Amino acid sequence: MNLQGKIALDHQGRAYNLTIDMSALCVFEDVTGKNGFAMLRLLERGGVAAGLVGARDLRALIYGGLKSHDPDMTLELAGQILDSNAEILAAAVRAASLQEGDLPPSGAKPGNRRRPRKRRAK
Repeated sequence: MNLQGKIALDHQGRAYNLTIDMSALCVFEDVTGKNGFAMLRLLERGGVAAGLVGARDLRALIYGGLKSHDPDMTLELAGQILDSNAEILAAAVRAASLQEGDLPPSGAKPGNRRRPRKRRAK
């Protein structure tokens, strides 16, 4: 996963930075008690449109992403920033999603490959 995409936001004339990284996922888990990686998977698969992800979960994820850059961040302010920058959610999920090359090819097996056996003499 590419958990390093920083997104610049603006709310009421002030600039904020949002990063969905390991710290953000840990804050999300502390606030909600839910698994952060499961949340990202749900969002990648359209969890908001399907009704699988609630508003409190979205706000908690954004809160975690903002808190690492602004220690004075509150859940309420994170909700306001989310309201005024609704498009950030899609960008933040894309930045934290699996990218090409993050996983080995599906046919690849870990470790050394086996050498072909030599034929035995008859």
